[in-house]
Amino acid sequence: MKIADLHCDTISEIWKSRRAGRPQQLFQNNLHVDIQKMQKAGYLLQNFAMYIDLEKTSDPFAAVSEQIDVFYDEMEKNKDCIGIVTSYHEILANEKQGKMSALMTIEEGGCCKGELENLETLYQRGARMMTLTWNYPNELASPNLPADSFGAFDSTKGLTRKGFAFIQRMEEIGMILDVSHLSDAGFWDIAKHTKKPFAASHSNARALSPHARNLTDDMLRVIADRGGVAGLNFYGRFLNPIDDSHSSTAQMAQHVRHIVNVGGIECIGLGSDFDGITGELEIEDCSQLAKLTAELERAHFTGSEIEHILYKNVMRFYREML
Repeated sequence: MKIADLHCDTISEIWKSRRAGRPQQLFQNNLHVDIQKMQKAGYLLQNFAMYIDLEKTSDPFAAVSEQIDVFYDEMEKNKDCIGIVTSYHEILANEKQGKMSALMTIEEGGCCKGELENLETLYQRGARMMTLTWNYPNELASPNLPADSFGAFDSTKGLTRKGFAFIQRMEEIGMILDVSHLSDAGFWDIAKHTKKPFAASHSNARALSPHARNLTDDMLRVIADRGGVAGLNFYGRFLNPIDDSHSSTAQMAQHVRHIVNVGGIECIGLGSDFDGITGELEIEDCSQLAKLTAELERAHFTGSEIEHILYKNVMRFYREML
């Protein structure tokens, strides 16, 4: 079965390993994602996030630029089996050549330091999707991760004036808005002030796990009605508030079923958050995604529905947006 995953932090982990003097490689490593594991699972597309922790970075734009350099370096070393894409047609072309595709995304709009020129530079370097925030307030917006993340939802602090300017420019140039990590108020600001479909690249259903990082049913309906997509996050804390150290395919299937019931079969995809999550994972790395396929079959999803969940919905979204 083909796989299209909206979010992983693998390049950021490789960047960190290089800075620590213990460099990992994308072709083979001890992380959740590498080329060999992706090939085993039948990957069509992986979104690779350039993730920035503002509290640990003195110059976030320089840091994200370094990560982009690492991304290009690793893609060049593995160009026989994976290719960078910035358009839907490039994904199809890579598949025709027997290659996987890699799409660059940005996780933390604060790396732009509030400057539209930096946003333009990221786009020119190949980024095609961006979250406005990670876990900290920045020049653009407030995040959805307060100290008490269960049952504490920020419905007052949304986008800043610069944030509104950013989302307007992102729609103009074709940079996809990613609402994962954004506060509830910020989500509704985007829903009200944009026209195009948008994504929640790695967020689950709040009805099943009442974590601030997850989406309410009303949010899921807006994403679905707009033609967007929500990526299923494999992190236990976002799947099950009771046993949040453990991530199981049964929990994943429950979230998928709920999201499909709320928004329809076309609004759900994968957003594993591999190499950005910890805990006891039933799917230990990306080579084991057949476990999810088997669980979806046990949950009585049809073969066609499973194809939509694993890759077709993401491909439909990119056909419209890239």
